[in-house]
Formats: sequence, C-alpha cells, structure tokens
Amino acid sequence: MSKIWSAESASAVATPVGGFGDFGTLGRQGGGFRTLYGDDSAARPWTAGAPGRRQDSAPVRDEGPAVDPIEEAAREAFLQGFQEGDRIARESIEADNEARIMLANAVQHIAQTGEGTLATMLSQAVIRLVGQIMGEVEIDEAVLKERCAAVAACIDSDDHRAVLEVNPEDMHLLEEEATGITLSANPALQRGSVRLATADGWVEDGPDIRLERLKSLLDDMEGRR
Repeated sequence: MSKIWSAESASAVATPVGGFGDFGTLGRQGGGFRTLYGDDSAARPWTAGAPGRRQDSAPVRDEGPAVDPIEEAAREAFLQGFQEGDRIARESIEADNEARIMLANAVQHIAQTGEGTLATMLSQAVIRLVGQIMGEVEIDEAVLKERCAAVAACIDSDDHRAVLEVNPEDMHLLEEEATGITLSANPALQRGSVRLATADGWVEDGPDIRLERLKSLLDDMEGRR
C-alpha cells in the first residue's frame, strides 16, 4: 500500500518541491534540499534586496538645545566688563607702585641730604619765588613817593647837591615839588627803586634792597641750625 523510497528512486524522481516556489529541490546533488540561493548568495546579508529597509543609515547627530542669542550677548558683555575692570585695576595698582617707589626714593634722597643743604635749597627757592613776584607786580606810585620821602629825609635841607635817582620809566610818576630834590634817571636801577646820591655817599631803597634783606634773614636762620 505504501511505496518504499530508496536512494535510487529518489534520484530518479527528483522533482521540485511543490507549493514552495523555487526554494529548493530534492536530489542527490544537494544531499537533500539545495541551497536557497546561488553560489554568490552566501555573502549577501539577510537584509539585501529587502524592500523598504535601509542598509547603510548615517547616525543621527544630536545638536543639543538651541542657544538663546540674548543670553549669549549678556554672557559676552559680562565677560568683557570683567576683563576691562581687571585691566583698570591692574593699571591702578601699577601706578600706585610707581608712585610709592618715587616717594621712597625722594625720602631717601632727603634723608641723605644734610640740614644745611636743605636749608640752602629752601632759602634759594624762597628768594627766587619772591623775586618773580616782585618782578610781576606793577609799580605803585604812592609806595614810590613814600620811599622817596623817606630817603630825602636823610639829608640836610641845605644840601643842594643831592640828586634822587630813579628808573627812567618812573620819572613821570614823581614831581620835583613833592620832594624838593633834583631827579635824575638811572637805567641801572630797577623800577620802584630810588637812590639818593650826596657828597658823603648814597642811600638806596627798593625791591632789590628788600630782597637782599630777606636773603640775609634766611642766611641767618640757616646759620642757626
């Protein structure tokens, strides 16, 4: 009732397996079912040729959260302000250090200078300053007349040979009737100065004389130290 299959009968009746398409055939050559694909199909991946499937897909890059331009601008402004403040602070510190060094050098220089030398420097500075001030001040006519009167009081009224010398630019400020003495222009005198010349000698008053007195006082103070 049943047929017994042998190898010979199987090889003789090797027919495609029905109902499975071309998946394989039974036969001696394949030792059973043949391979599903050809010889070159062994290296093909299972997904090869499958419709709707992507073989080599590029990885999706994660771009991260979006940057807010306002926050970015605020961050850059803060950084610039911090750097500018740091620069100003450094420059201020450097300037203070330079000033401190200069003061230290000045103090050291003064400490090495003797009291006499320092007093001489101060007196010269005062004399030079007073001389500049006296040179810039305009001549006061009233003061000039007072000096002339004080000098004229030093002579006898009978001495007609006395001559009162003044700067040529001061001649128009004085009148002979005011002093009763002959006036004479002397370009060697500084403006504001008067000199009374008599047979016995001369008497002088003016800015130069007062400056010399100031210098003498400063020299006396320097000698007392």
